[in-house]
Amino acid sequence: MLVAVGTYSRLAGHVPGTLGRGVYTLRIDESGRPSDTGAQPLELPNPTYLVRHPSKPVIYACQEMDVDVESNAVTAISFDERTGVLTAMNTVKLPGGVACHVDTDGEFLFAACLEPRGSTGVVHMLPLAEDGSLQPICDTFEATEASGKAGDDARGGSQAGRQDTSHPHQACLYRTSDGGMGVLVPDLGGDVVYKLAVNKQDRKMRLVGSAKLAVGTGPRHCVVDTQGANVFYVIAELTNTIDVVDIESMTSVQRVSTLPAEIAGQQQPSEYLSGNPRFLEKVGQSCSAAVKLSPDGKKLYGSNRGHDSLTVCSVDGGRLKFEGCLSTRGRTPRDFLVGPNGKYLLAVNQDSGTVATLSIDDDGHKVTLFEMNAAAVSVIALTP
Repeated sequence: MLVAVGTYSRLAGHVPGTLGRGVYTLRIDESGRPSDTGAQPLELPNPTYLVRHPSKPVIYACQEMDVDVESNAVTAISFDERTGVLTAMNTVKLPGGVACHVDTDGEFLFAACLEPRGSTGVVHMLPLAEDGSLQPICDTFEATEASGKAGDDARGGSQAGRQDTSHPHQACLYRTSDGGMGVLVPDLGGDVVYKLAVNKQDRKMRLVGSAKLAVGTGPRHCVVDTQGANVFYVIAELTNTIDVVDIESMTSVQRVSTLPAEIAGQQQPSEYLSGNPRFLEKVGQSCSAAVKLSPDGKKLYGSNRGHDSLTVCSVDGGRLKFEGCLSTRGRTPRDFLVGPNGKYLLAVNQDSGTVATLSIDDDGHKVTLFEMNAAAVSVIALTP
């Protein structure tokens, strides 16, 4: 399997690790062990989140620039499946905030941009050309919710100031009940997940609902159930929790912690599946990030930056059961990839500059590390 890894290549206050050079490719064997393809990285400024075109050898990289906001953009990149060589196709600027996430159905690309200084975050909609290259923005959704001081107070002052502005952190595509396409947009600043309907013919997005979560939650990413339950799972950066949200009523029906019990303020003993995750005195020392499902939809995983682990939950009928945490043996696992057979996970440890392979079997899990010496922050599969 060929994978691509995005990195921070420009200085940022929250990136103490070694900077990368752009987008890298790695070859993954059947056990999940990475090796270098020998291809040079494609040099781009802060290509921090990647997504692959569903049918063409093209990926899209959002360029996250929180200092030079005018430079935020998304770049289309072609890749060679045999050599791993990457070639930039074209770039489109993304006005209105800091680009942090992209998703695509192959016809359109959707890009979420948080706004750290103003009051409005945005999600842009861009058509794709026949060859997969990007066309100009055709529509923009504006998000204005912000919990502000109420969010700070709800967390007892932890992560103060994180909700002063709207903060759309993801554009998650899903298939609606009538066969159309929708977009779920977790807004960390407003404690809300927006539900947008997409009209492809008119090239427009329309707000059709929203899920208001508990004040101070800070929703970051979500994933839609694949086993027939009409729910999605949204992970919260500021409270280290996962909410199960009914996709029709847009109400939370369950909440579980991503951290062991004693850290989450509960009394029962914790359950560590394996390894030795970092000791924390309080929940606020860790920030959850990515959330993904196993290929069969029966396991849900989430990443914990600070606790430096991956949360494991079993999924049954659209409800979650916390099973424990897997250590990534590195600092700040921002993103991860579930292997195609569900037998391993690839976690990118941002502040350690490593890619961790977590092999999962009946006896627990084993971790091997691949040294990238770069602030790796995202990983996607390019080939099966």
